[in-house]
Amino acid sequence: MITGFPSPAQGYEQKGIDFNSILIKHPSATVVMKIESSNYINMGIYNGDILIIDRAKRITPNSLVVYESEGHFVLGRVYKIRKTTEDTIITGAVTHVIHTVKEL
Repeated sequence: MITGFPSPAQGYEQKGIDFNSILIKHPSATVVMKIESSNYINMGIYNGDILIIDRAKRITPNSLVVYESEGHFVLGRVYKIRKTTEDTIITGAVTHVIHTVKEL
C-alpha cells in the first residue's frame, strides 16, 4: 500500500551543469594552463588562476592570447605583442579564466 501524494516537483529535476559544454567550444583544440605569476594582476588574472585557451578560435587584434616569446609563455593582447628577434608564436586565445576566491 502506497500512502501520501507524489511530489509536485517530480519530473522537474534540474540537470547538472556541464562545465565542459559551457567553457570548451573546440575540445580537440583546447588546452588548460595554470598561471604561476603575479605579473597579470592588472588584467584581473592572479597567481594560481586557470586559463582555458582555444587554439581554434579566430584571433583579433584585441584578443587576449598566450604566446611564446624567447622560450617563455606570455599573456597579452595581440596589438601589444612586441616583436623579438625570435619568431613570436601565438598558442591560442584565452576564452575563460577560472579564479579561486581566497579567504582574507
